[in-house]
Amino acid sequence: MNSKNRHVQPFIMVLASSIILLIASRFDTKTTISGWETKPVNLLSDILSADLNEDSASIPIATDSVIGKDSILPSATIASSDIIDFNRTDTACALAHFFDALNLTKKQKNKTRIAYFGDSMIEGDLISQDLRSCMQDSFGGCGVGFVPITSIVAGFRSTVIHSFGNWETYHLLTPPPANHVLGISGYGFVPDTISTGDTSGTGSGSWVKYVTVNQKHISRFYEAKLLYGKSDEENYVTINGYRYSLKGKNSVNELTIIAPAGSQCINAIFQCKTPVDVFGFSMESDSGVFVDNFSFRGNSGMPITKVLQSIYSGTNKYLDYDLIILEYGLNAVNSKVTDYSWYEKGMDNVIKHLQASFPETSILLISVGDKSYRNNGVYETDPSVPILVEAQKRMAKNNKVAFWSLYDAMGGNGSMVKWVEGDTVLANKDYTHFNFKGAHKAGKMLFTELMSEYHKYNKRISNVTLSSLGTNKTLAQQKN
Repeated sequence: MNSKNRHVQPFIMVLASSIILLIASRFDTKTTISGWETKPVNLLSDILSADLNEDSASIPIATDSVIGKDSILPSATIASSDIIDFNRTDTACALAHFFDALNLTKKQKNKTRIAYFGDSMIEGDLISQDLRSCMQDSFGGCGVGFVPITSIVAGFRSTVIHSFGNWETYHLLTPPPANHVLGISGYGFVPDTISTGDTSGTGSGSWVKYVTVNQKHISRFYEAKLLYGKSDEENYVTINGYRYSLKGKNSVNELTIIAPAGSQCINAIFQCKTPVDVFGFSMESDSGVFVDNFSFRGNSGMPITKVLQSIYSGTNKYLDYDLIILEYGLNAVNSKVTDYSWYEKGMDNVIKHLQASFPETSILLISVGDKSYRNNGVYETDPSVPILVEAQKRMAKNNKVAFWSLYDAMGGNGSMVKWVEGDTVLANKDYTHFNFKGAHKAGKMLFTELMSEYHKYNKRISNVTLSSLGTNKTLAQQKN
């Protein structure tokens, strides 16, 4: 074979293969073999889908999805971004405790606290940091709130600089041994023990360091609280040069450190001669609103019942939560699932577990957001998403808590594609998670909806009070 033919042959082979694939793209080549489903051949899928998505108005919507067929999904066809209160009366609502706390914070400079539980959608303080900022703008307060001892996303979080070393870590998916417990975040941290012969208190055991960032409301530490479990008197911690004894017989104990003149660093070194569970620090001021981020990657929400009620209630004794936000569901989404009754049952147990642990605290359940998957070369809403949203709405209704559909607030069906491919990119290319801009938007939307309900609540209470005064006045006149 001459050299000219050797150069031409690869070109001919590539050309022939391309022609065959182009012809195959014209036919439905998807088939199932022994339970394994092949993907359709579409050589131009990337090009075609990119062209189709240049204009958000021309994004193909699946016409054969459950959204178009199932009449029992009203919120999938009638978008509603309002918070739905499943315990509303003329004088009360599911969020009444939270709203009353905000009123006291505004009038008497009290503290209001929010526990924001969620999966990877909120890790790195996403969404919660924007809710915190908006709340502190409106009601005051300085501080990032609760931060665990270690974190797998410490380098990603932008609201505190967080470093640590020499810790044994347990969590919801790796249960601790019988003599240890998990903290409110779903994590437990055990410091290294030092030699019983070390009486100097200067041994370099496990350590954690928090440094503020140059952002409004969180550029200083005014007060720090360390939460930890049962501990012997032989255990100590040195914080910013001052040595404190870690003693306590309760399931959860608190050590309060006043940061002089608003410091910018909390540096803690633990010298423990016996094992002790350490849960985390809370950085806050003496009044205002605080939002604690309790994210856990890969968590459907159901495992948080592994945290004992005594730990939840013991933590609440010191942090006194007024609102619990639950944002889960992302790890339950599966395009093959059409029945989420199992998830409803599991999350029903979660809500009841939290209600028993925090009996006075308001609860807001947030639905899963839109999530897209690639179907025949086009990104579209996973058909299980609206089914799960309705299941989550039923969870809220059955437990008489508040509900907010993040899915509808995003725009409903097909919205994730627009968030990823719009002029302003609001989500990542996994068509699942928000980026910082998207999280900022979601946090602002949540704050706006909460404030809308807050003002409605205050107006109702005011009207009921005026009506009551009018009735009392009429009765008094009749007596005279």
